[in-house]
Amino acid sequence: MKNRFVLNEQIRENRLLIIDSDGTNLGEMTKQEALELAQKQGMDLVLFSTGDKPIAKIIDYGKFVYENKKKNKENKKNQVKVKNKEIKVKPAIGIHDLEVRVKNAKEWLSSGYRIRFVVLTYGRIATKVDLVYELYEKFISMVGDCATIQQPLKKVSNVQYESFLIPAKK
Repeated sequence: MKNRFVLNEQIRENRLLIIDSDGTNLGEMTKQEALELAQKQGMDLVLFSTGDKPIAKIIDYGKFVYENKKKNKENKKNQVKVKNKEIKVKPAIGIHDLEVRVKNAKEWLSSGYRIRFVVLTYGRIATKVDLVYELYEKFISMVGDCATIQQPLKKVSNVQYESFLIPAKK
C-alpha cells in the first residue's frame, strides 16, 4: 500500500497547526518543534491537510494504518450487494416463452434478485412502439405482486427499452 499521508521529515510546510494524539489542539508551531514533540512521545507527525493552515497530527502511524484497514474491511463486510438478473425479450415473443420468463422472474425475485427487463427492437419492429409497451404491461401483470417497479420502461437506445423490478416488500 502506498503512503497516502506525508510523514515526519517529508513534510514541506514550515508552520503547522498541531493536534495531539488524544485530539487536543496544541496550536501553531514550526515543523521542527512538532517533530521534536512527536519523537519525545515516540510517535509520528502526520500531515492531514494542506492549504492556508496545514494541519498535522501526532499519532502512531502504524496503528493508524492498521485501524483504517480494519475499519475498511468491516465496512466492506457490511455492504449490501445487489444481485441482478436480466431478461431479454423481443416484441414478437410467444405467450409460452413469455410465461417461462415470468416463472424465472418470480423465482429470482423471491430469491432477492433485482430484475432488469429488456425489450430488444430490431428492424421494422422498432417503429411499433405500442407493441413494446403492450408486451411490458403483459409481463408486469403476469409477474403480479411479486415485484415492484423500480424504474418504468424507458428507451435506452435505438433498439433497446429497459425497466428495473425489485422484490416486493411483504
